[in-house]
Amino acid sequence: MEKIQYTPIIIESLIFGKNSDYPLYIKSGENFILYRSKALVFSQNDALRLKNNGVDNLYIELKDKEKYDNDILEHIETIIKSNDTNFEEKAVKIYIYSKVYAEYVVTTGNLRENQENVKKSIETTIEYLLMSEFAFMNLLNLSSYDYNEVGHGMNVSIYSMALANRLGFSNKISLYEIGLSGLTHDIGKLKIPKELLSKNDLSEREAHEIQKHPIYSKEILTANGIDNDNIINGVLEHHEASDGTGYPFGKMEEDISTYGKILIITNSFDSLTRNRLYRLKLSVPDALNLMEQNSNLYNKAFLKEFILLMSKKAL
Repeated sequence: MEKIQYTPIIIESLIFGKNSDYPLYIKSGENFILYRSKALVFSQNDALRLKNNGVDNLYIELKDKEKYDNDILEHIETIIKSNDTNFEEKAVKIYIYSKVYAEYVVTTGNLRENQENVKKSIETTIEYLLMSEFAFMNLLNLSSYDYNEVGHGMNVSIYSMALANRLGFSNKISLYEIGLSGLTHDIGKLKIPKELLSKNDLSEREAHEIQKHPIYSKEILTANGIDNDNIINGVLEHHEASDGTGYPFGKMEEDISTYGKILIITNSFDSLTRNRLYRLKLSVPDALNLMEQNSNLYNKAFLKEFILLMSKKAL
């Protein structure tokens, strides 16, 4: 008898008040216990009870993954078009559903199987960002609570799309490219041993290995069929610097792509405003001040627009 395979799902991604087309399970040790039978309604109270008991994920059978994906994508479409969902609530739901696919891609490196789902979630975020000048701030408020690697990828993606839009990138294809580049920029860290990434006192050889992660990110994207130069350049160049002191290639500003110049700023900002092993996070004003003091690292025109965007002076 073939063993049943299961896959985790984020509790908040379930559609409250909807009859489920598939059973839901809780993992206990190595066992999967039926939590909700097919066709039973999953409510917000159910989600709260689970969260209060320390349960962040439920599980579905792998064979039901396509139904689950279709439910999410259909629901995302409904959220964007709905006049009954307020603007702030739309931001919350878009962020949650985008995180479903971001988490899978960033933690596994497998973009090929979820490329259409990731594309749809990024496109939905773009539609939301283009709705109003307040949309970015709504997403920004959510991103400030999400500091793990998945949250970092999502934050850099959102910041990059918002900055690109401010710089005049009104073409949705370009915004999607910069969004995907931001989401996957650190995916190459999957090729680096975890103990190295969490080590505080690195040797020169170990530091050099970590500095290869943009190259590894390119390798993973290429292996997943992503060969778009714009996306690849943003990923490769997110640790370069305008004065040539960055890595992995030490490029000068004139040799860095437009997407690279954007990601250098957004990646730096999000890194400064998250807690790290070697330092506590900075406040938004302090991070922006530090970046301004070190403006030689960034494209100055892009940095100026980013500071205006993040300090809300543009509103």
